[in-house]
Amino acid sequence: MSCKYSSAMLLLLGSCLSLCLFFTPAASSGQRIVDYGHVVFGSRSGFDNQIQSRSGGVPAVQNRIAQRTAVAAGQPAQQQFSAQSPAPAQAQAPSAPASASVTPGVTVLGIDGSTGKSAAGQSRGSSGPARPPAQFNYRERFSSTLFQPISRSNINRNVVYSPSSVHGILGMLFGVSSGETATELRLAGQFEQDQLSVAKDFQRVNNLERELQNAQLIVANKLFFNHELAVVNPDYARYAREFYNSEIEPVNMKRSSNTAARINAWSADATRNIIRELVTPNDIDDETQALLVNAIYFKARWANEFSAMDTTPEKFRVNSNKAITVPMMYNDDVFAYAELPELDAVALELPYAGTQVSMLFILPNQVDGLSQLERQLQRVDLNQIAARLRREMVAVRIPKFRIEFEQDMTRPLQELGVRRMFTANSQVDAMLMRPVKVSKILQKAFIDVNEAGSEAAAATFAKFVPLLLPMKSREFTADHPFLFAIRTPDSVLFIGHVVQPPQVNARQ
Repeated sequence: MSCKYSSAMLLLLGSCLSLCLFFTPAASSGQRIVDYGHVVFGSRSGFDNQIQSRSGGVPAVQNRIAQRTAVAAGQPAQQQFSAQSPAPAQAQAPSAPASASVTPGVTVLGIDGSTGKSAAGQSRGSSGPARPPAQFNYRERFSSTLFQPISRSNINRNVVYSPSSVHGILGMLFGVSSGETATELRLAGQFEQDQLSVAKDFQRVNNLERELQNAQLIVANKLFFNHELAVVNPDYARYAREFYNSEIEPVNMKRSSNTAARINAWSADATRNIIRELVTPNDIDDETQALLVNAIYFKARWANEFSAMDTTPEKFRVNSNKAITVPMMYNDDVFAYAELPELDAVALELPYAGTQVSMLFILPNQVDGLSQLERQLQRVDLNQIAARLRREMVAVRIPKFRIEFEQDMTRPLQELGVRRMFTANSQVDAMLMRPVKVSKILQKAFIDVNEAGSEAAAATFAKFVPLLLPMKSREFTADHPFLFAIRTPDSVLFIGHVVQPPQVNARQ
């Protein structure tokens, strides 16, 4: 993928998630389910008999979204959904209310969020006030869980992807699934509420994120369906529009080139021309029922901008035996910082100007410590780490980096227990008027982290700090592999790790 971006841009992130839907007859027909490289859907054997009669079968399918609740929750069925009906009171835990602390989380692995202590157990002095204790947040838990299989399979590659994008798709599929399929999606997505409450919580968070000040955040969903073969469930159309702001568009799947071009144009527009080639004509077939696509885009400026004048060539230790020269940014200011002795790591938070979004860096103390750190984070909520941060004077050195990444999410999700929807027994049965089978989920993502641009030079040289700050500052030097996450108070927008930043070239 080739793209151009301005040097004045601090951060650009684009991510797309696509699902291809196919209907195929029962397995006994001898026809095969084709994997088209994104998400392929096929019908479940025997379902045709349930909807053979339009007068008797269609209403039953349409009402499933309204009646369905999480299978293991044991809660009564919801009333039929109506886009015009008033929203009930906000759901209870696990999600935090809008007025909650910006650092919700969960206490695990002895990280209690109460103090920052050295390995010897002695409290380290801090110039900043303590943050509120972390609270449970199922979005953060899902992000930490999904990160494990992805990081393990890409240990030697730079990684970036959007867990919130994947989570949104799972939430949408959870709302149109039944039986064991719904149970698996509920458990993997950390959903502890019924399906309608989960949809309302995604709606609440998406509304809050769309209202972020001084940052551009775009979350877009769209269902492209085959107008000759597929029939969209009318209840799904209302459900998707109301809770996920998802659009629906009929297309001609026989004209695969034109349809691929329309989908890619939508993707490029949603991600500000970052993700431009999400699908190809080969991904589309005249038997394709539909494609469900999700895109997320974020752009913001640092609150404490770096100056390009301070970026210098520095050594980055890829491992204990190899070092490369990379453009290293530098800044010294008041940042949120914490030592994490039980993880043998340190953490730093860089906020974005005028918004609650921030970028969290977790740096292992050992050059070869990233794999061990990521394994330890399996049961650790990032919000729990963020609750430990204290504002201190910190000298920061972070390499500029740019990552283009593509991840097949099928196997990671299967490792989390989402299996049935990838089989012929799939019960994703309320999106279209036929059940669908998921074959593959693919995400493409991009991130570019650099200085704030030409405006940073003047801003960098005019700093005002409290007089009572200690003279000696902390140091955070990311000169070996590290982990990063871009977060809002409610969700992880992007997460990844950097193992080998771009090297210095002749123009730097």
